[in-house]
Amino acid sequence: MTRDIAGLTVEIDRTLCIGSGSCVGLADEIFEIDEQNLVRFQEDPSDIDPERLKEACAVCPVDALRVYDGDEQVVP
Repeated sequence: MTRDIAGLTVEIDRTLCIGSGSCVGLADEIFEIDEQNLVRFQEDPSDIDPERLKEACAVCPVDALRVYDGDEQVVP
């Protein structure tokens, strides 16, 4: 799953996700935990500060969230 959010490209690798919810705790306007206990994007994500988005992705304990700024991977 990939989305462009706040000028960044965010990718979720659900095969790595363990459903810790750390990302949701920091950015519940962007992420949610689904019925399979895996992270997914909110249906209609709100605006978010890019730095907070990067922080929410960086706290993933299994690096299931990747963030790109253009061609450069900035998280993890």
